Amino acid sequence: MKKFLIVALMLIVLAPLYAFSFFYGLGGIGEMNEDAHYAGLSADVGMSFFSDPYLMLDAEIVLSPLFEGVSINLSSSPFSIRTDAFLFVNPVLYSPKIKIGAEYMMDDGWYYRAELALINFRDTKFEYEFLTPMITIDADSFSVGYGVRLMKFSYFI
Repeated sequence: MKKFLIVALMLIVLAPLYAFSFFYGLGGIGEMNEDAHYAGLSADVGMSFFSDPYLMLDAEIVLSPLFEGVSINLSSSPFSIRTDAFLFVNPVLYSPKIKIGAEYMMDDGWYYRAELALINFRDTKFEYEFLTPMITIDADSFSVGYGVRLMKFSYFI
């Protein structure tokens, strides 16, 4: 009986790890800080640890027009609401997203970054993100910058 309880407990704890999925996406991004500013195309790949994106890890490359920087982010969608109100063909989930991470910019060094995607929609295979504000903090001088992600489209494999 004790072995059965241990195995059952392990299955309950580890089961969400088998529901992970991979995704890739493209988007437009712009940032401005004390040292520099840029705008460009961002391409990212990542994985979602659960069937719903309660916790996602992604790596992003920023191109402007050539390689500009790279970032690693951890994001979470704390809740989702089904909606038909935003002119999509199929019903979608409104799921705001909180994202924190670190980025390395070629000429400027390391930054901490936080984003709040209030206009974020998901369906079964796609995620649509619009007008996401972000705050960047220089890791050396702690100067604060800001930016916006105009749009980002992600496809879940």
